[in-house]
Amino acid sequence: MGHSSFLGAASLRAKARSFDDILVHPSLEVLRNPGALFRGGPAWPRFETQILARTCWFPVPFPVDAKPPPLREAAAAAGEGVWCGPISIHFGHMVADFGMRLAASSRAYPDLPLIFSIWDLPGAEPFPFFWQIVDHLGIDRARIHLNRMPTLWRRLHVLPQAERRFGGGPHGAHLDFLDAIAAPSPGPPDIACLFVSRAGLPKGRFAGEAVLETALRSVGVTVFRPETVPLEAQLALYRRARRLIVSEGSALHAFQLLGRLEAEMIVLCRRPWRRLAAASLRPRVGALHYVEALKGLVYGLRASGRPQRTTALSILDEGRLLDALGRLGVALAWDRAAYLRAREADIAAWIAHRMAQAAHPGERAMIERRLRALSLPPPAAWPESGAQA
Repeated sequence: MGHSSFLGAASLRAKARSFDDILVHPSLEVLRNPGALFRGGPAWPRFETQILARTCWFPVPFPVDAKPPPLREAAAAAGEGVWCGPISIHFGHMVADFGMRLAASSRAYPDLPLIFSIWDLPGAEPFPFFWQIVDHLGIDRARIHLNRMPTLWRRLHVLPQAERRFGGGPHGAHLDFLDAIAAPSPGPPDIACLFVSRAGLPKGRFAGEAVLETALRSVGVTVFRPETVPLEAQLALYRRARRLIVSEGSALHAFQLLGRLEAEMIVLCRRPWRRLAAASLRPRVGALHYVEALKGLVYGLRASGRPQRTTALSILDEGRLLDALGRLGVALAWDRAAYLRAREADIAAWIAHRMAQAAHPGERAMIERRLRALSLPPPAAWPESGAQA
């Protein structure tokens, strides 16, 4: 993995765009489905043409945000600042979609406030992980400006996203910058293999994942649930591993806060044909493998009646998983009886969680259809639904 000199402040500023008298809205919509990924923030002039100033996906930048509505109230006034993005309550989106201007913006404009929009609601505050990201990047928290009301900024700067989801990977200079911020642990990595698990989460995990944890532990793999410790402790642990096995999810985006790692990474895909963060991870790690060993998904419905696959329970194809891991040098002794018991218990717990907060009267029917499609039995007793028929 080659290195190049990371860009200084002047070089970064040369990549920025600067505008006078820009109205910045609070966050109006964030992660709305269906809908724009984000609505709010700056009302750029000729909004549709300001591609690199907006939130984009894909190798060729494609905007996934929406123009804020015309202002119907008086705006506050402010001086000069740097637009970074909206606040999100979801860690993965906060890093991958809305956090990819922060590090470079801080370096390019060391004396200016770094602007994030937030909801204009009483008590609206970023989640603790946001401040942990700021701390990790070595940025003074006092520099963060939370734009809570429509504000007219006299001068506003914006840098392109350093990385974009679904194909817009980092340049070497960006990784050099992150290497300087988050250098590898002193000495050689001392953890032979680390499994980053989602078994402790109520949604978006593999059914029976705790049995996979047990099987990996039995061959000397260190098992880690990242939600149990602060962000900096997670990143420190990742830098100590020679091999990483990661259940696909937000934990993969944490690696976008690091530079290069010598580790080999194996990603266990939770969704069909999904290679999450591949463009961001491949330049960072020594080797990258995606294991596609999914039998299918069990999911419910959104309030709109559309399938809600983002919170699905993933059902493993055991044979494919064991074969793929074995080919990569991780041979496991598999307790199938224990796995089937754990899978059944996890499905029942997931269904209870879904039904308690069901937002659509068709929730049970959708779950039953998905279970039948995977030749899985329904629960012995269905819990009460939170949705009204």
